[in-house]
Amino acid sequence: MRFVIPFLVTPIFLFAINFKVASYNVENLFDLKYDGSEYKEYIPNGKFGWNKKIYLKKLNNTAKVLKDLNADIVALEEIESKTALKSLQKILKLKGLNYPYIAMADSKKSSVKVSLLSRFKITKKAELKVAYGVGYRNILEAHIDIKGNELIIFVNHWRSKRAKESERIKYAKALKRRLDELKPDTDFIVLGDFNSNYNEFETFKNEKRLNNTKGKTGINHILKTITRGEFVTKQMLLNNQNCKCLYNLWLEVEPRYRWSHNFKGDKGTLDNILLPPSLFDNSGISYIDNSFGRLEKKYLFKGGNQLFRWQRKNGWGKHIGIGYSDHLPIFAYFSTEPFKKKEKTVFKKEDQKDFYKVVTIKDIYDMPIGEKKIEIKNAAVIYKDRYGCIIKQKNGRAIYLFKHNKLFAKGYIYNLIANKIYDYYGLREITGIEDASRIKKVTDLNDYYLKIKADLDLTLGIYQNEVIDKISGIYKNGFLHYGKGKKIKLYFAKKTLKPKNGSKIILKRVRVSTYKGRAQIVVNYKPELCNRIHHISTYH
Repeated sequence: MRFVIPFLVTPIFLFAINFKVASYNVENLFDLKYDGSEYKEYIPNGKFGWNKKIYLKKLNNTAKVLKDLNADIVALEEIESKTALKSLQKILKLKGLNYPYIAMADSKKSSVKVSLLSRFKITKKAELKVAYGVGYRNILEAHIDIKGNELIIFVNHWRSKRAKESERIKYAKALKRRLDELKPDTDFIVLGDFNSNYNEFETFKNEKRLNNTKGKTGINHILKTITRGEFVTKQMLLNNQNCKCLYNLWLEVEPRYRWSHNFKGDKGTLDNILLPPSLFDNSGISYIDNSFGRLEKKYLFKGGNQLFRWQRKNGWGKHIGIGYSDHLPIFAYFSTEPFKKKEKTVFKKEDQKDFYKVVTIKDIYDMPIGEKKIEIKNAAVIYKDRYGCIIKQKNGRAIYLFKHNKLFAKGYIYNLIANKIYDYYGLREITGIEDASRIKKVTDLNDYYLKIKADLDLTLGIYQNEVIDKISGIYKNGFLHYGKGKKIKLYFAKKTLKPKNGSKIILKRVRVSTYKGRAQIVVNYKPELCNRIHHISTYH
């Protein structure tokens, strides 16, 4: 007897993989070998203190960022040598991040170079020569095998804006010549530090120091990220797979959040990821729609939106051994599945967990202020006033949402996407909401209110934005005296709400705020007067 075993045809996309590609300008990672081409501040054992101890700190700080970035393929800019790259590779491995494959554009002598770390095999490496003069860095071309699919990565680091735009156009032309040689269905990514904004044709137009090309730019006009004065969109690529143009992923981010570099308050998108039509088709490698982002760890910032770059004494002296870079890493996700257009990011998808990071409200108090991409889950709306509302996670912290009343109803639990955190005179707030979904009604809202005890000090920062269940005390000279010798400032929304000095009052469901470093209770209604004071709340 013969047994016939049917041949099962399984679509290849069932075995698809998702992977992360990133770019990071590490800000001057030099080795300890003197080659004569170093910047003077990085001469080994010179007067600026670039020595073994400082070198190891720079390596470890860079590795810390890359570990948190956790990309499968990462382009690096401003690496001096293969020696420095291999040292970084080794430290990353010790930290549990293994990149067995590396490549560098090192055939031309330059102070810093571009390179690549990859978990996937690099099958071929080439360099695109831009110009023969001093100061021009070659572009790295790396062919990578993604489970049988070839992906070409072009790593760029164009001339800085100390040079005029004509210098950056040389890079664009060298790259464009190579891209035009590729077959239309070739999967490739163009990324790196272009020293050009995504909208360079707009930002440099009126700068005589830069504009020596009559308004023509490398990133926009030569690489064709614009057409007829308009940005190339994803829809254009979907409609025309033979288009010799590129889509800049910064267009997926709201304009006010488009920056990866901040020099004295001048924010820019010097770092870019550009994609061709072939990454929006049904074969080979595809882009995961709306997965572009930037790494925003707290330690990368120093005071608001200022970046905690690598530090030197007084800004120009010896290396101190702290800090990271003057750039943020940027990243995007890709897949061996066909492209799927999405109006919004799928927040729960594991391969995009770094795009909208799930955080607790408690985490938000430890974050630097500014633009964020965070998801908050299971937060109950416990308070509303004319300006906003307060959300709180059970057994966790509370926070104020400014100007988002219409999205939320009191007494319900929500999952929400926030994109901006702000400090209003010391009060931590969420001021940007992208989306919110109602989950369920709260069974017992009382569990979310702060219960007052005799020894509880409301002036401590941990009670900021909490909603007090009930508190009683004596009002005197603008303060509520409560508990055992405790007092806190009262802020009345209207002067007519103020009681007489010495009044015994009860406040229910009021919020703790902060103004210019001082804790206060915000009162929006006339307090209840009482003859007998109960210092400890028994209200339920």
